[in-house]
Amino acid sequence: MLASPIRLDTAGALGTPKELDLDNLSPEELEEIAAPWPVRWLFPPEPDDPDRVVNLFAGPGGWDAGVRDVLQHDLDIVGVELHKDASATARTAGFSRITADVRSLDPKHPALRWVRGLIVSAPCQCWTPAGKRAGLDPANQELLLDVFTMAFEATFGHWHDSGECGPCEVADICLICSDPDWDGYAGFTGPLLTLDEVRAPIAGMTDERIGLLAEVLIWSLTLTAQWDNLRWLAMEQSSALPELILDGIREELWSADWCSAEYRVLDAVDYGLASRRKRVFLMAARHSYVDMAALTPKAPLPITTAAEALGWPAGIRVNTRGVRKTAGGNCWSADKPATGITSKIRGWYWEHDKDRKFSLDEAALLVGFQAGYPWTGSRSSCTQQIGDVVAPPMGCVVLGSLLKEPWEHKLRTHLSKIYGRPADHSSPKESHMDSTATTEVDTEYGKVTVRRVARDDVPEEKRAWTASYEVTGPRMKGLVHVQPQFNRGEDFELLPSQVEVVMSTNRYSKSHAEFTVNGVELDDTHLFHINGPEDAKRFSFFRKTDNFRRSELSDAGEARTRAGLRAVLEAHYADALFVHDQAVSFARARSQSRHCETLRALEGKIAEAEELEQVIEGLRHRLGVLGDLEELAAAQRPTASVVDAPEESCANVVELRPASESGEVVIEGLRAGDRVRATGNNTLGRTVTREGVLLVDPKMATVQDWGKRVKKWRLYIDEPGADPTRSNSVTLGPDATVERLGAERQISLIAAA
Repeated sequence: MLASPIRLDTAGALGTPKELDLDNLSPEELEEIAAPWPVRWLFPPEPDDPDRVVNLFAGPGGWDAGVRDVLQHDLDIVGVELHKDASATARTAGFSRITADVRSLDPKHPALRWVRGLIVSAPCQCWTPAGKRAGLDPANQELLLDVFTMAFEATFGHWHDSGECGPCEVADICLICSDPDWDGYAGFTGPLLTLDEVRAPIAGMTDERIGLLAEVLIWSLTLTAQWDNLRWLAMEQSSALPELILDGIREELWSADWCSAEYRVLDAVDYGLASRRKRVFLMAARHSYVDMAALTPKAPLPITTAAEALGWPAGIRVNTRGVRKTAGGNCWSADKPATGITSKIRGWYWEHDKDRKFSLDEAALLVGFQAGYPWTGSRSSCTQQIGDVVAPPMGCVVLGSLLKEPWEHKLRTHLSKIYGRPADHSSPKESHMDSTATTEVDTEYGKVTVRRVARDDVPEEKRAWTASYEVTGPRMKGLVHVQPQFNRGEDFELLPSQVEVVMSTNRYSKSHAEFTVNGVELDDTHLFHINGPEDAKRFSFFRKTDNFRRSELSDAGEARTRAGLRAVLEAHYADALFVHDQAVSFARARSQSRHCETLRALEGKIAEAEELEQVIEGLRHRLGVLGDLEELAAAQRPTASVVDAPEESCANVVELRPASESGEVVIEGLRAGDRVRATGNNTLGRTVTREGVLLVDPKMATVQDWGKRVKKWRLYIDEPGADPTRSNSVTLGPDATVERLGAERQISLIAAA
């Protein structure tokens, strides 16, 4: 228990930590206190010191190499890794490692007081198609969600409202009402469980590696409650990790007043890697919002084939399964990006040459490491490290986005270095800055020179998206401004597709512009909704006069002005990257609501697509299993009757029970398979009505309700056979009732994986 409890208005450090007296201690005594962490971590960091970061399940150095070698950003990272060979690889590469089981270390260690970042990459074999997927068993998932809730109780406890709520259930240890100076306000009780008690339910799971995922909350919540110096969290996991689990992690972080926690499935091939590597990344920030848009490069990165990356000739096919034939095939073409790299790459070979296998450098290049990385251990151990590691380019992208560090140009440079291709794929901003600012355009009146210039007289708030051009040509000259503009008929346009052109100054304008043709200066010329150079012919122009009367230009003057306008627009649109940067700056500064609404709509569609992709991935896995000759032969053997079969073999058997009574019923009386109609809240807090079959038994869950943690019923209602996800969940109050529709109850008996 921490000393000196205080009243809290929000989640944070639950007390004043006891200060260590480190003066006059010998180096040996300091090492003993700090062990196994660095002695320097016992002392406060200097203002210019890099952020201290704990990297759990750190492996051979994927995240570390992504920060140091690709992002080129300075972080003081200490990794924890149980695998001795992986730890040795990381140390040889220059990274700090503690060889230990993550669960054997204490997140409350005094050396962790000033840790600012946490990285967690728990083993993923229990979730992936390559493993037995025990993590997808609903019983295991329910236990894991319970561990998540217990992790909060072991760090923050419960929210204690005030003296009006009745006697405190934990008054003897509550940090709020046990304080003699308690003023009656609310706060968290403080820890109610030990970390050993939190991890105890993991023993009931069919694969204890499932429970390792709970360490992301055990460590992040403990560091928040103990010291409240942790500022960000990055987690990597298999793309098959259910949204139910990801949402469970997010809910506990939100309960601890973390400002933002978002996740997205990323495929490394979309970031220039020469192999497919799909993973889900969760990014969370304690006091700021995570910008998921920062994960998207400003311009597409080049697709790199395996043959290009490895310097192989065209036409090579790689065999991954020997003589085994499956529905998914046993070969892939090196003229495309490689399939996902696993530890099995140690046995892959060229289809036409069985003796030509992958070297360690070749395997590592496909996941983004530089040649010569010091892999340590047997060949099997090294390929296992390569198969499990976080690709350094993805570490650069995720941590760069989370820390608001520019990553795109550095990633392109890294890819060009390891894959031996020219580094000519810079970002849009970097590309146009190096391009020429002068363009010559042929018109019917001769060549017109258009030169982009910087103008100090443009209002400062508009400079980020205003392009100014000096125009000189046959009997024409002037200064013209071009600014982005949204299509008036498109309410949800993400970026402006049109421009506004200012060719003269009126009394209300803050930007000076002028255009003179045939010796006549234009008057009050602002041209709107231009999609391209061809729109120059749409406009009429007026001459500048000393009074309020407007007189048109001569036909010859108007035609020559249109030619000058077309020259400006051709020069402007010729630099597509510059136009893109202008549009982004304008949208972010002037149309934030439109921009955000569109991003939300896009993210919704992306989430739907990712969910469908996971279903397809599962089907492909099942097809691969059915295609295996041994599995297929076993499936074709006669099966015993259901009556004689042992209980554990009854997977996917559906039992029909007599119809239940219809009408309003209490939730405690419902069971999986009941057909119901329920009205409550979804995970976004919106009121929804769901009708269908209960996929699992009702469960009491701890949820946020107006800033408080309360117990409510959570039901998962959908068509039979569907998986319980947030998209079919509904939350109801503890005393709520639902309508039972009286259909036959179906119960799916699912064997443990």
